Amino acid sequence: MVCSDYKGQEFYIDQPSISSNNLITAGSTVALLWTKQIIECLDVFRSNTLESWYNYFNTGDSKYFFELMQTLPSNNKN
Repeated sequence: MVCSDYKGQEFYIDQPSISSNNLITAGSTVALLWTKQIIECLDVFRSNTLESWYNYFNTGDSKYFFELMQTLPSNNKN
């Protein structure tokens, strides 16, 4: 699709996902990366937890699931 009245070409950045200040935007095919940037912006996880989370969902490799579990705080009262 093309919009002949579009005037924002000079602002276009050819990247899958962009984060600047409080604006995070992405193309329709990079939902996981977009979600990662939102989680990072909101400071939901520590950086090592976020990387493990992203790697697990990006690859489906179980080694990243176990890595992710190791980064989470323990509620063990011992």
